[in-house]
Amino acid sequence: MKHIDPVCGMVVKEDKSLNYEYKGKKYYFCSQYCYEKFKANPEKYLDPNYKKEMKKD
Repeated sequence: MKHIDPVCGMVVKEDKSLNYEYKGKKYYFCSQYCYEKFKANPEKYLDPNYKKEMKKD
């Protein structure tokens, strides 16, 4: 199954990604970077007005 990373908007496969459960829903991430950003401030990334950000190396 595929999911959208809530931080950067990338499509990620459920079996190949990091995940984090928040308020009873599981979210999937393309990288540790996106996982950590979301975990630090989930409401920011769940806001419908949030604009997806590109990863910075």
